[in-house]
Amino acid sequence: MLGTQSGAGFLGAVVLGLGVGYFVKYFRKVKLGKALQPLLGSMIIPFVTLFVFGILTYYVLGPLMGGMMDGMLHFLNTIPPSMKFGAAFLVGAMLAFDMGGPINKTAWFFCFALLDKGIYDWYAIVGVVALMPPMAAGISTFIAPRLFTKQEKGAAISSIIVGATVATEPAIPYALAAPLPMITANTISGGIAGVLTIMFGVERLAPGIGIFDPLIGLMSPWYWFYLALFIGLALNIFLIITLKSIWAKRKEAKLKDEERLTETTGDSI
Repeated sequence: MLGTQSGAGFLGAVVLGLGVGYFVKYFRKVKLGKALQPLLGSMIIPFVTLFVFGILTYYVLGPLMGGMMDGMLHFLNTIPPSMKFGAAFLVGAMLAFDMGGPINKTAWFFCFALLDKGIYDWYAIVGVVALMPPMAAGISTFIAPRLFTKQEKGAAISSIIVGATVATEPAIPYALAAPLPMITANTISGGIAGVLTIMFGVERLAPGIGIFDPLIGLMSPWYWFYLALFIGLALNIFLIITLKSIWAKRKEAKLKDEERLTETTGDSI
């Protein structure tokens, strides 16, 4: 209907939905006088909104979003394997970088928008990488407890359990306590896990319940999913412990230098 192969797709639906929402939000503030004001919500807003966005959708938003979806699909279908792995690394790294923040949501949106076009391998990256930061942080507290605070160790079990159901946010407190090592470890391992997911041909059909997705038929092949997750988790844990050990040693050395400088200054005075 819109003159494009894919239609406006999921991307167009989101843009159109947001556009209508903001249009109506500000349209409600219009003052029309006592005679017409009662009709604003029941007749005028629906009619004007339908008219405006009907025209915009057919002539502007639809073709524009449809063209973007066609371009995205063409790119994904014709991308060389080497570039595809590079894109998979970028998507995986973005998903792991800010643990549910805007960068994560941008990568998630890209992957999710492809589901209604029958492209399931990119959304599988979400199903693997989203599990890793909170689970890796929680497991790391048991392997190297000296690197974590009492509060972090107390939250480890809940971080593992909640993280296993595709909720990345439990990893945020660990990242706030040690941003450089934790975010670096998550980002690198997330990117590599994204490459492995594409390389193994894992597919995810719809949003699910994380580590249990293969059991309800949403993730396949199940063995490649668990292998990609295991490798990604192992790498994430290794990087967390390694980088946080280096970070802790440098932080301790810096504190000692500051204490030494304070003592020297005090003696001079």
